[in-house]
Amino acid sequence: MITTRRVLHVDLDAFFASVEIRDNPSLAGKPVAVGYGEGSRGVICAASYEARAFGVRAATSVHVARARCPNLILIPPRHDRYSDVSREVMEVLGRWSPVVEQVSVDEAYLDLNGTEQLHGSLEDAGRGIRAAVKSATGLTISVGGASSKLVAKIAAGAEKPNGLTIVSPGSEAAWLAPRKVGVIPGIGPVAQSVLRELDILTRGDLATAPDDHLVRRFGDRGPDLRLLARGIDDTPVDDGGERKSLGREMTLDDDVADPEALETLLLGLVEEVSYSLRSEGLLARTVTLKLKDAEFQSITRQVKLAQPSDLASPIFEAARALLEKTARGSAYRLIGVSTSDLGEEEQLALFDGAAQARERTITAAADTMRRKYGEDAITRARLLEDVD
Repeated sequence: MITTRRVLHVDLDAFFASVEIRDNPSLAGKPVAVGYGEGSRGVICAASYEARAFGVRAATSVHVARARCPNLILIPPRHDRYSDVSREVMEVLGRWSPVVEQVSVDEAYLDLNGTEQLHGSLEDAGRGIRAAVKSATGLTISVGGASSKLVAKIAAGAEKPNGLTIVSPGSEAAWLAPRKVGVIPGIGPVAQSVLRELDILTRGDLATAPDDHLVRRFGDRGPDLRLLARGIDDTPVDDGGERKSLGREMTLDDDVADPEALETLLLGLVEEVSYSLRSEGLLARTVTLKLKDAEFQSITRQVKLAQPSDLASPIFEAARALLEKTARGSAYRLIGVSTSDLGEEEQLALFDGAAQARERTITAAADTMRRKYGEDAITRARLLEDVD
């Protein structure tokens, strides 16, 4: 007997901005953005829905954001805080399923197979999880449910914010059919232009397109695109087992090519990753940079550190070197950094050199200040200054 899979995708709504508004209720209902710097090279990394109404989105330059929204409230990121809140959310999700795959600081998949007696239908579970996260953290989430990760993710974005969309088994193709092909992972602006030449505008068009048309224009990748358009995806929800890596990534609403803006975004991600490493008592040996270009093609580059570390400086320098070698003026819609080859801090601290030991002392003091006086008590000057 074939068992229908039960998958939920959970996506925190405007996560960074929502955390800032939750921590400072006077910001509620106002256009709030989280971002770095004030010049034309300053960049927004998250925006509230009130700010998005003015066209302020992730990767919008601060200069453009202020022109579009003169009353914009710009807040420097507090990545330590976002990491802590993210862990709170993941702890809640862990009560609903033993298999939770966290894919970013604000997104996760849950495998709910076999939990029918405990949690009921996918809709019941989704409604319960929304309420549980709201009760525990004060934040809203959007939830999508389906028989595959692909459709569950698309469903989670269908009714944001605070949405709940369940696509029943067997209805995936019909539900997807009227939606634009551009929301399919892997189909960027250039591919959309090619599809338009073939009169393929929706997922339904793509799902019924002849193989020879697609192979001629996309090669071996063509038939795979048609499967995605039908919602066919058997990728399992993977909790990763024992921690093998720790990373963060950011999807950008606008493609970013400016190297300084990319470096600034990368530094913020590294700060978050290094804080998480220290919180879990781990040191990392390997640093991996991830980029996704305008055509949704993923690029990963990896390097080993000279010494295992949980500090931002060596991790950032390694990631920045990879970025300089890789980017070369291209535009990207996702940037991420992850660390792997993890070991316990007590075992690997022997590898610390004098410079790393000094930074560890400074970092420990900074972490203490953040915990005592708030996450914004201290941050790197680069994440505040005008980088023009």
